[in-house]
Amino acid sequence: MDYDAMDGLEDVGPRVTVRKALNDRADFTLENTDLAFANSLRRTMLAEVPTMAIDLVEVQANTSALADEFIAHRLGLIPLNSKNVDDVSYTRDCEFCEQYCEHCSVTLDLHARCTSDEIMKVYARDLVVAEPRPNEWVGRPVITDPLGLGSVICKLRKGQEIRMKCIAKKGIAKEHAKWAPTSAVGFEYDPHNKLKHLDYWYEEDPVKEW
Repeated sequence: MDYDAMDGLEDVGPRVTVRKALNDRADFTLENTDLAFANSLRRTMLAEVPTMAIDLVEVQANTSALADEFIAHRLGLIPLNSKNVDDVSYTRDCEFCEQYCEHCSVTLDLHARCTSDEIMKVYARDLVVAEPRPNEWVGRPVITDPLGLGSVICKLRKGQEIRMKCIAKKGIAKEHAKWAPTSAVGFEYDPHNKLKHLDYWYEEDPVKEW
């Protein structure tokens, strides 16, 4: 790892210890560094990690109660799988197209029509990933709820229909929040006060309460 020398830490350098790593969260400790370095790492993870998100929406039919722009905005906020996103080129750097192609984007089709008297909900699971795409993972909607439905996109009444072609592209949150790789990144300095920099407030017994 390349880093700028910090006071008293030139010979050791930052050290990361992963405590827990799951599909939707990670917990790690960062040692032998200062708060400025830790905060810069936090800001980098929030704003400069590339992900996939729906960037263009071609509306072919929309008779729902929501405007085209409203649904397009909701589609852009649906989290998409970004595994091995390095296989996807940035559209601005793509050598094969000027707008989008299979090398710099993933196409998702959305088609839903309500034929019953009950209100029909359209979910993220209704987005169908078209082939070809850069690899087998990128672009697939991330669905974590127990029923496997995903986010609600809109609701339709009998006779209403939506048909849209969605183009997902690679980007970073510094360009737009829809490319944010995580909802939050937080850190705390010496949470167990091992360095004794603080005198924690307590009511009766500091050992029991801290």
